[in-house]
Amino acid sequence: MRAKVTSVDEFLASLDPPQRGQVSALRRLILETAPGLVEHIKWNSPSYVHDGVDRLTMRVRHGAHPVQLILHMDTARAEDRQGRPVMPDDGGLVRWVSDIRGVVTIESSMLTGSGTDLSRVIGRRLRTR
Repeated sequence: MRAKVTSVDEFLASLDPPQRGQVSALRRLILETAPGLVEHIKWNSPSYVHDGVDRLTMRVRHGAHPVQLILHMDTARAEDRQGRPVMPDDGGLVRWVSDIRGVVTIESSMLTGSGTDLSRVIGRRLRTR
């Protein structure tokens, strides 16, 4: 199990090189898509605050598990696991687990070039209330 860290830079330094590269690329894409986000560590992973609310959190597990990006609305809003997702996902990148929480399993191809599809999902998520 990874030691508890207090900054995203510490978090990155704790990763094995292959994961570090993927997480760094995802971090860049997130911050380029929405430069005003506040980045911090929450739930022992990089998390991104928009308008005072945690909205995006990486799930990075040790070993061969894929990196995932969790789209959420912090914990203040109740989830409806049977509810319709609060935002459309035309590209099919998001696996919705409730009306307000979705999971994107990150593939390397999503982080190359402009990352347009993933950037679109991130931008749309941050505009969704």
